[in-house]
Amino acid sequence: MFKVGDHVVYPYHGAGTIRDIEEKDVLGETHSYFVLHFPLVDVKLMLPEKKIDGSGLRKIIEQDELDNVVEALKNGPELPPSTSHFSKETENLLKSGSIFDAAHLISSLSKKQAGRSNGLHIQDRNHLQKAKQMIASELVLVNNMSEEQAYEFIDSNLLELS
Repeated sequence: MFKVGDHVVYPYHGAGTIRDIEEKDVLGETHSYFVLHFPLVDVKLMLPEKKIDGSGLRKIIEQDELDNVVEALKNGPELPPSTSHFSKETENLLKSGSIFDAAHLISSLSKKQAGRSNGLHIQDRNHLQKAKQMIASELVLVNNMSEEQAYEFIDSNLLELS
């Protein structure tokens, strides 16, 4: 299970830290809540302990898994996700909480962007930015990088796409 001080990833929010476990009285019942803080977006979230198992919450990756992230950034799927405004596939990749899904999405959308003279559709640009933010938030905690260094890490591993 998780404890105060653990660095974790919560799907679609990115990486943060468990700051506290609080007891709250709700309708006469006492419940435990994990208090998560996401520093890159400066958000605090309270997650009920009884919903942790189904929430997708996971510990951040280990340092030795960074090479796999680089590989995913460089070698994502050739076919980018649908440009449909309601792309379920793209949303599901972001909601999975997997750093590797986010890296594949960045790779695919970057390839798509490189192949288009007029850039990406607004929804694709938003998905690309969200995926980069999710990876950057985890890199900051895994590799003790600054936010700027994390984004540079992502972009430098995409250079071969141009």
